[in-house]
Amino acid sequence: MQPQVSIWVPLAVGLIGLLGVLATQLITTRRDLSREAAAIRRADHIFWRDKRLDAALTLLVTMNAWREIVVDTWHNPPDDATYAELHAAVTTMSDTLATLKLIGTNEIRQAATQAVDDLLTTAATVRTSPATADLAAASRHLSATINILRDHLRHSLSIP
Repeated sequence: MQPQVSIWVPLAVGLIGLLGVLATQLITTRRDLSREAAAIRRADHIFWRDKRLDAALTLLVTMNAWREIVVDTWHNPPDDATYAELHAAVTTMSDTLATLKLIGTNEIRQAATQAVDDLLTTAATVRTSPATADLAAASRHLSATINILRDHLRHSLSIP
């Protein structure tokens, strides 16, 4: 005759098995939620990086166009069309700078603001004293300011 197994043994084994299944499900759910949260953070980071990149590109393109027009006005008297182009470029530059101030990192905000201020100050200095200004040096300075901002933005936005 076989010894009888207490009723509690199968119940205890079943309970242990049930707890194991529940613990495994809980761990799996937690891991899935963690992965999903990380994916959402990555997507959010990429979204805002792309927005910053678009604004940075618009600012750089506008700065280059503005620089070409300004340097041209130093050598040739501007007409109404040139003034309109300058106004449009400054408006776009200002709007894009406002966008970068809103969505950019502190580094991007500071670098973009400093670059725009430097461009406008240099152009104003040449305009107020064209007879004594070194136009070639001022043009190189404008280009260098844009290039410094471009390099800073590339670094800040992790562009190789």
